[in-house]
Amino acid sequence: MHTPTPPPPTLGDVVLPNTRLHYVSCGSGPPLLMVPATVSLISQWLPLAQFMGQHFTAYFFELPGHGGSWPYPGKFESRLVPATVQAFMQAMGHETFNLMGFSFGGLLALRTLEALQERIENVILISPCVSKRALLYSPSRQWGFRLLSAAFKRSLVQQSAVQLMHNKYMERPLIYALSKFANIEESILKTKNALNIPQSTLDVLAYTLDEIFSLDYDYPQKPFLHPCYFAMSRYDDLLDYVTTLEIVKEHFGDLTTRAFTLPYHQPPEPPTFDWLNQEFGTFLQLVTTLIASRP
Repeated sequence: MHTPTPPPPTLGDVVLPNTRLHYVSCGSGPPLLMVPATVSLISQWLPLAQFMGQHFTAYFFELPGHGGSWPYPGKFESRLVPATVQAFMQAMGHETFNLMGFSFGGLLALRTLEALQERIENVILISPCVSKRALLYSPSRQWGFRLLSAAFKRSLVQQSAVQLMHNKYMERPLIYALSKFANIEESILKTKNALNIPQSTLDVLAYTLDEIFSLDYDYPQKPFLHPCYFAMSRYDDLLDYVTTLEIVKEHFGDLTTRAFTLPYHQPPEPPTFDWLNQEFGTFLQLVTTLIASRP
């Protein structure tokens, strides 16, 4: 049996009107922008970019204020992201492109779709967070997240929090507490190096968490006319499958869905290129076949 080879990544930096983005591109084919999920690094998303790069020219960038991307001149706001996406894809030489949102990047993907409808051809949503109603957290825990995000928007709180998070003696208790509060495996937090972040990243995280835990996405002019390809596990441990699917169905008249049976939202170990092909290769093949067959 032929074993797929991951396409080599190309790293780069591009200066845009409000930021300088650190990005990666993989593969060849129709352009695909993978929208970042909250505070994600290229190193964490590279296997997924290479997986999608088997059929697309896949792009991923680190959000302004995180990783190697410069912060916006002011506070981070999701309403600024679509203009950044537009400028980035123009810099890459693409007038139109496909859009992909995974996990909490699903919300940013839909915001981008709202603003750039004429530039986007197809939408791929993988386990997207589209509403606080789909979150499998108790109301009290959701309220706790909102209180934390409100506090972390303050510069003095951010400075104190970063000092505490960077204290090596606090690493173990903080990882344990965060794991229990957020219902996330400790191994995932350690892999993401969750405590070793600068103040600008904490600002991005505070804003995005506040939006995630307060939003019930509803585009007034729904449905979108774009073809949408949706995949999610029925046993996702962070998002309710039925609620998420209902909201996506309301917003896309041309919808292709696939349900999986993985017992988690995110694998406890970092996904590899081979694992992604094993678990999602048939879905990627379906998507690319359907896209190619459209006039």
